[in-house]
Amino acid sequence: MKLKKDLKITERFVWNHINALIIVLSILIAILILRSELINNFINSLNNLKYFGIFIAGLFFSYGFTTAPAISVLYLLAEDVNVLLVAIIGSIGAIISDFLIFSFVKYKVTKEIKRIEREINFHPKFRFIKMFKKIAPFIGGLVIASPLPDEIAATIFGAIKFDNKKFLIIAFFAKFISILIIASLAKLI
Repeated sequence: MKLKKDLKITERFVWNHINALIIVLSILIAILILRSELINNFINSLNNLKYFGIFIAGLFFSYGFTTAPAISVLYLLAEDVNVLLVAIIGSIGAIISDFLIFSFVKYKVTKEIKRIEREINFHPKFRFIKMFKKIAPFIGGLVIASPLPDEIAATIFGAIKFDNKKFLIIAFFAKFISILIIASLAKLI
């Protein structure tokens, strides 16, 4: 009986904190990538595939739960590769992921967003939404450049129906700077 009760409590805890547990797991995987000699040897043995590895790490760099392991892989791959190439190739991978999220929100979720916006605009206190549309590109760019999940920024840009080309430019430069910093640290440390 007690075992059943303990299992229910544990199950409830896991489901109530699943996102936090996944982030902790992600960070532990990132630490394992950096500390494991076996993984380091594997990454160093990639030779000609390092650029492909950088691209794949860039794809995963954009998603909240895979950012930490992607940073570790980019860091390790950058040790033997030109930092500008790491930043360019990694950024291309990252903006592909960002654009998938952005497109989903912009083209699939906009009906719901428009309905909510119409409902909110009826109330005078919520007129800040129009002002938000003006500062959203700046906020979204900061989020993309930060370690925060890109899903937030892509959702902001998609929700205001931001221009595709402008989004790609902002996302590329924000990711380029972030990955350039990671690659530069790999060379310095």
